[in-house]
Amino acid sequence: MEYRFLIVEDSPLVAMDIEDAIQRSGHEVVGIAPDMTGALNYTRETDIAFVDVHLADGETGPEIARALAEYDIVVIMITGNPGLVASGVSGAVGVMAKPLSDQASMDLIQFAVDRKNGRPGTPPARLRLFH
Repeated sequence: MEYRFLIVEDSPLVAMDIEDAIQRSGHEVVGIAPDMTGALNYTRETDIAFVDVHLADGETGPEIARALAEYDIVVIMITGNPGLVASGVSGAVGVMAKPLSDQASMDLIQFAVDRKNGRPGTPPARLRLFH
């Protein structure tokens, strides 16, 4: 089954790398949003979201993650500074540190798809799950 991913990331190069991995995994990217306003425009067509912490409008990633989770979207934080969300983010599955290798991206995508399918999945080694 093909899932629809939202990438909430203000770095075009990072977003393009993640987008490429998602597409190679056989899924669709519905959008790339650099900030909260952009991200919340995709709530109705998104199944899974990868959300950075620090975006074009500040450290709004955790707030975006909480809002997206209310729409039954599987949310995983991806950030260069995972310590910013060390205590967890309500509604988000976990946090993974950037940069992501190609294999880490593929593993994270598969884990997110498993979660969307109601399966526990195998978390990538560098993914810190929230409880």
